[in-house]
Order: sequence, then structure tokens, then C-alpha cells
Amino acid sequence: MFLKSKKIEGFSERRIEIANTQILIRQVDLEDTKKLVAIEEAVYTGSAPWNQFAFVSEINQGRGNLYLSANVGGQAIAFIGISYRKRQHDLHITNIAVLPIWQNKGLGSYLIKFAGQLVKENNLGILSLEVRRSNRKARKLYETLGFKEIQELPSYYDDDHEDAIEMEWCL
Repeated sequence: MFLKSKKIEGFSERRIEIANTQILIRQVDLEDTKKLVAIEEAVYTGSAPWNQFAFVSEINQGRGNLYLSANVGGQAIAFIGISYRKRQHDLHITNIAVLPIWQNKGLGSYLIKFAGQLVKENNLGILSLEVRRSNRKARKLYETLGFKEIQELPSYYDDDHEDAIEMEWCL
């Protein structure tokens, strides 16, 4: 399915059920970028790591990128960004966030496992990401799913120069 001429394509909307709620998973378009920033603001207590311009740039790039949102009643409640990295020959999670009231219900795990499915379908073998050293909750989730710590990236984040941990899930 997805990697054709270095372009991710072919995604069809799907409905899933989590916490007895029907959730629509669909591809993000430019009109959704404000919603993605709002999700990050809720997750990061008012300060979104990515601004609208960053999301627009990623979505406009098109080649090798896929952004999906999870929606309930027309409201975006979570999203994931995935990018094909030719040099590393992997899929990389560029960004993922779940509204706090939807955390710990399996939605983040679903989105990550879906990315893992794309890795397998495209014979890539690895799903990668970076995570803040201080984000123990996310690191625990990633480890539970099968990610392993690869290396520390000192002063990785621009806003506060916090270290990141690079992680990979070999599939």
C-alpha cells in the first residue's frame, strides 16, 4: 500500500471503536492544521511544540509523509505524522499527540501499531521516533509496544534544549 515513488498514498478512511466510541481515522488536510496545534496545546499545557506553519509545511511536502487524525463527531482528538526516510530506509513518527481526556484508552497505541503495519507492508523493517527524556509516560508506552532505546540526542529540542531519546521498533 503506501510507498509508491517515494510518496505515501492510498490511505482510505477507517472507523474504529475505542472506549465504546466510534472514531474516524482519516488523512489530514491543510484545513486541519489549526486542530493539530490545538491538540498539542492541550497536551503540552498551552505551548504547542509545532506551530501551524510547521504542520502546513509537512503536509505540503507530500512526498513520503502521511498525517492522520482521529475524529469523534467532527472533532480531532488525536493525530500521528509518519515520514518515509530514504537514507535510513524506515518510517519515522514525526509527531503524535492524543488529547489528555483520550489518553490511556488505546488510541495512541492504535495509531503507532498502524504505523508499524505500514512498515511491514513496505518491507522497511523499522519504525523510529524521538521522545523527550522527561516524557516517561510516552517512553513506557513505546517500550511496551516494542521500541528500544538507540541513543541519546543531547539538546535536541529547540525550545528548552532538552535531550531526546531516539527509539526504534524492529518489525
